[in-house]
Amino acid sequence: MAFDSIGLLIFALITLLTPGPNNYLLFAHGKNYGFNDSYKLMAGIFSGFVVLLFISGYGISEIIMRSPTVGLILKIISSAWLIYLAFMLSKLNTMSSSDSHSKIGYIHGLLMQFVNPKAWIVSISGASAFMPQGDNIHLNVFVFAFTYAGIGIPCMATWVSFGGLISKWLKSEKTNRIIAYSIFTLMMVSVVMVWL
Repeated sequence: MAFDSIGLLIFALITLLTPGPNNYLLFAHGKNYGFNDSYKLMAGIFSGFVVLLFISGYGISEIIMRSPTVGLILKIISSAWLIYLAFMLSKLNTMSSSDSHSKIGYIHGLLMQFVNPKAWIVSISGASAFMPQGDNIHLNVFVFAFTYAGIGIPCMATWVSFGGLISKWLKSEKTNRIIAYSIFTLMMVSVVMVWL
């Protein structure tokens, strides 16, 4: 089985550690609720991303992305979801950590992957460049998906932990508002990038 494992690991590390909708969400959640209360969200993101990696590995995503109509629908849904998420995150950053009703859990994390432009781009790019080229397509996709997703676990933990660390240093209401507006702005930039 021909497999550029080092290339995949480096590519996965770079794409999964850099800012994007998932990481903004993990940071905000970690800041407000800490690491222990963020595991459901991390599990949802992991599960959804694994499904997306499987879809990309089997080539179905390329068919979806080549259809102008489906591509436009996906852009509209992605933009609407990212705008909704931006408002959620801006509120999340100013809410009390004791408000358990505002927590974003497993289902949000899972479903977000299917309208997350960055998740689509990195999974398709990763599959086309680094998927193993053996005789068994199912084994190839399995190895690719779980190698890539496995790198995501420490990356997610890093963003959640960073959010938790920031919350210990910055406790003022003004600082919380600045962080909330910054994340909101970054999410709006993500929406603009969908259409470029």
